[in-house]
Amino acid sequence: MESLKNQKLEGKKVLVRVDFNVPLGEKGEILDDSRIKTALPTIKYLLKQKAKVILLSHLGRPDGKIVENLRLSKVAKRLKQLLNLKNKITKINLDSFFAYSISPNLVLLENIRFFKEEEKNDLKFAKKLASLADIFVNEAFSCSHREHASTFGITNFLPSFSGFALEKEVKTLSLLFESPKRPFVCILGGAKVSDKIKIIENLSKKVDWFLLGGAMANTFLKALGLDLKGSLVAFDKIDLAQRYLAQFGQKIILPSDLVFGDLDGKRAVLDIGKRDVEKFSQYINKAKTIFWNGNLGMTEELEYTQGSKMVAGKIIQNKNCLSIVAGGDTVGFLNQQGLLSQFSFVSMGGEAALAFLAGEKLKALLVLK
Repeated sequence: MESLKNQKLEGKKVLVRVDFNVPLGEKGEILDDSRIKTALPTIKYLLKQKAKVILLSHLGRPDGKIVENLRLSKVAKRLKQLLNLKNKITKINLDSFFAYSISPNLVLLENIRFFKEEEKNDLKFAKKLASLADIFVNEAFSCSHREHASTFGITNFLPSFSGFALEKEVKTLSLLFESPKRPFVCILGGAKVSDKIKIIENLSKKVDWFLLGGAMANTFLKALGLDLKGSLVAFDKIDLAQRYLAQFGQKIILPSDLVFGDLDGKRAVLDIGKRDVEKFSQYINKAKTIFWNGNLGMTEELEYTQGSKMVAGKIIQNKNCLSIVAGGDTVGFLNQQGLLSQFSFVSMGGEAALAFLAGEKLKALLVLK
């Protein structure tokens, strides 16, 4: 990808697609501003180069309609605080497209998903967005698995470049394919199985051990014939799990000290036990590279956080490894526990990171070449 640092930017209008899709509390407060902070180096660089910066983001899933509590007002306020700018916000009506004027050289446009044309990758709409600027910068790796107007369609009409955080995401995750230091441990958990199970096959030649928890582990345990009661299981992936066990069984490490609890009135596996943490730590201690996506228990409930918390502690204790964590739930959990800063690299990629590691082509990245 072409570097932004090789471009003449002074006086240019630069449209930057960021991902400010931050988690919100019941009162609309920002619970975690990590995604805003991730974009700051690119924003500061553009401003230092005397470019006029127009930021574009989505928030939530408004499905092409204006949803009042998904406006970017609080995001704009937090961005101003982080950039040390004045607090006054002025709304500018731009053909029913509201923009928050942050400073003369920095503007945050309203939630792009208020427009149904965005997710449909409407090229007329993409061209209209492009008319606002001279240059396009993609700083939203987490949205780059989507062919949307603001990530993909717009590149038809403007010179397009990667932002610094996106570039770092691609380089770091690419290391896992190309030349990871070994032993390489991949930890997969969480409730979703379909979007990450193919990582096992795609990284099978590089990974030494896959440590499984959550619904991922349940699916493989079910494939072995275990009765897991009402546990979360991806039944449509059991055949694939059986094939992976046959092909890569020596690399797949499953929990056995299962912690059961109540899930929707049914007995279900909700965490891994201490003996599993000790078993997993035997592999974690040897690792030179660790990739982790997906919590190992139902961490929404305090009593089922112990497995994930203890495994995080084991990873942090290994000072000789590159530790990469990805996925909104895992990143959020580690941040809540005050452990996130002790990991080598935090991917904000979410589903895009999983698609990337599963070998899918992220078209919004390919057009930046």
